[in-house]
Amino acid sequence: MRLLLLVTLASGCGFGLDSQFATPISAPSFADAGEASAEEEDGLPSTAVALEGRLYTLEAADMEVLQPPGLDGLWDQVLTRPLLVYVSGESSATLRLDAALGTPSGEQDPCEAVRHFPEADWTQNPVFDAGPGVLETSFAGHSATFREVQLSGVVDEYGFGWRDGTLTAVLDTRELRAALGGVDDVCALVESLGGECFACSDGEPACFDLEIGEVTAHYSEASFDPTPSRTGCE
Repeated sequence: MRLLLLVTLASGCGFGLDSQFATPISAPSFADAGEASAEEEDGLPSTAVALEGRLYTLEAADMEVLQPPGLDGLWDQVLTRPLLVYVSGESSATLRLDAALGTPSGEQDPCEAVRHFPEADWTQNPVFDAGPGVLETSFAGHSATFREVQLSGVVDEYGFGWRDGTLTAVLDTRELRAALGGVDDVCALVESLGGECFACSDGEPACFDLEIGEVTAHYSEASFDPTPSRTGCE
């Protein structure tokens, strides 16, 4: 029952190591493949194309939940729709990343709010590292916050996606009680999945770590509006 409650909670989320990337059906223009890009430390080729305006999709199957470990086998029941990540800005030093849940077919859902990751460090191209910072989200219609959120990955040379990604965050179980129908001991649910609650910033032992690894994202040709009107949405 506890596992079912946690899955029910996460499935209402309003947010919401593969070295190969699928080539888009009609890939955007990029630098000629014969022009060698600069080699960074560790021998990784730097990304040779502009990323601003590109959209990427992340699926449950392209991630591994490391903490709480028991959540990994349920993750496809939690993230039932694609997570879209849009590059809304780029400089030689930073990336700005927006996120929203998509439709089952991978299109942007105009009724889903667009969230904003903390600014990403792009000085180590092709490696980006967003955060740590705060990501506002919601669970089952109730506001919640991902604290100390961090997203990283290694971007493909031609911008077809990224691999070796990680997503980490700290969640406060007190913000999840309403979404669970008033369940008092959310930490018991976390512990049943192999996780552990620890002291939040105010000293209350009510926070836990969410850690996801092996994140792979794929380029999408779908359109994305960073500021959807959400007209007619509840």
